[in-house]
Amino acid sequence: MRKDGCKMDPAEEAGRMLAAEPKVRVRIPMHPLNEEDRVVPVCVNGYNYFLNRSETVEVPETVAELLAAAAYI
Repeated sequence: MRKDGCKMDPAEEAGRMLAAEPKVRVRIPMHPLNEEDRVVPVCVNGYNYFLNRSETVEVPETVAELLAAAAYI
């Protein structure tokens, strides 16, 4: 529930939960067979991240776990 009494949409709620999580530094390597594939999208309950390959970034633990499960990192 938001301060104004309205119900939060699921993506907004997921974004707040992810923002509160500890952060992890990750680096997604370039795809060896497709150098044009430079961005990796990650969606958690409607909240989106668009991560550039070959850049080290900090993401919530949940996002890092999803990237590891999908063999990106």
